[in-house]
Amino acid sequence: MTVELRPLSRRMLRALYRWEMVPAFPASERRPLPNLLRMCRRGDYDALAAFRGEELVGLALMWRGSAFVLLDYLLVCRGKQNGGVGQAIVAALRERYAAFRAILAEVEAPLPGGSEREEQLRRLSFYRRCGFASLEYRVSLFGVVYTMLGLWNDVPRPDAAMDAHRALYRAQLPPAMFRRFVHIPHETEGTR
Repeated sequence: MTVELRPLSRRMLRALYRWEMVPAFPASERRPLPNLLRMCRRGDYDALAAFRGEELVGLALMWRGSAFVLLDYLLVCRGKQNGGVGQAIVAALRERYAAFRAILAEVEAPLPGGSEREEQLRRLSFYRRCGFASLEYRVSLFGVVYTMLGLWNDVPRPDAAMDAHRALYRAQLPPAMFRRFVHIPHETEGTR
């Protein structure tokens, strides 16, 4: 299966946010819509719809840095899951962003005993099937801990990925907010 990626209009992004993103992502993992729209206007954030023919099957929101691109959100529309759509979207993204060193992904870290652990493990497994590899660090963003993965187009350099990842957030947020809410890497007990 293949999909075609097309830029989303602001109107379409608003509709998909309401009808697809709100039910799919917990509030703690979902950027407010005004933030997404502002990031799109800045010019380094791509809102892409995935189509199979003329049927909308998913979306991807991509945050571009100079050498890396962050897969901020990947969503397969309701009723389209488990049919290879997600893998087709990742394949199309890899082709679209082939000039970048890697596509980075923040995947919610499975926490021992957590109520959503099974879903978190399923997401990690999906990304690994798509070719993503561990970057060997976690991040804490606004109180949520993520495992970092990379889909490399170049020689893997996790240290460069971490620096680029940190730079994306530093460029967007006021310094005090960055220091308080963005921890790249996330240090846990025993790693300090």
